[in-house]
Amino acid sequence: MQFSHKKSLGQNFIHDEGFLSSIVKDLRISAGDTIVEIGTGAGTLTRVLARKAKRVITYEIDTRLQQTLEKRLDGFDNIELHFADAMKVTDFPIEFKLVANIPYYITTPLILKFLAIDACREICVLVQDDVAYRIVARPGGKDYGALSVTIQAQAECRLVRHVSRTLFKPIPNVDSEFVHIIKTPVTNATPPLKKGELDRLVKGMFGARRKTALNALKQTFALDTDTARKILADCGIDENIRPENISVDKYIELSRTLVR
Repeated sequence: MQFSHKKSLGQNFIHDEGFLSSIVKDLRISAGDTIVEIGTGAGTLTRVLARKAKRVITYEIDTRLQQTLEKRLDGFDNIELHFADAMKVTDFPIEFKLVANIPYYITTPLILKFLAIDACREICVLVQDDVAYRIVARPGGKDYGALSVTIQAQAECRLVRHVSRTLFKPIPNVDSEFVHIIKTPVTNATPPLKKGELDRLVKGMFGARRKTALNALKQTFALDTDTARKILADCGIDENIRPENISVDKYIELSRTLVR
């Protein structure tokens, strides 16, 4: 494939189909799945996905790759190739799994966008290793923060596979991880969160992570001491605990209590 990688688009491609096939197996892609892929790149992962899934709808922003990709993907009747910015696309299938190998600088916006799309059931994304560790982090760890809570409040998250920087061309400055994010079904017993309130809560609390839960909550919502103390007590949260030690379940409970 002859073209220059575009630095402004953060292009780093994996060309080893055998390695990507093992990833797809780990992601449990099945013959009935519809896949939305973001970042077609060299088309290598697209080809692997198309051999496993029922349908692959793939988006690439770099139109320089059109001739190369049309040749590489020729012969697959279950691939739909679009040259568009997927972050601006709103028309998606009724139910799909997202697979993405994208520039690191849009990782968080992309995950949050597709978490908010009901039709997206799972997100399988290649991310910079430090971001991956933040996504799956548990309370009390150095990586646990607002991103951990925001994603884990809506999904189960697991690390699928470590990906060495040496597998990419050109070689980036960091290693990566494939992360599998499986959205938690909404039921009558677990009604949807008021997303804006959860965002405000976790950003405020972790923005004051050196404070106690009591002082962080007071500061975030401009509450008086007695009110904040009662809210924490109602949720079974120690007022002297640090925000980084509060579990995801407790943040969810706290968020719901605040909007009653």
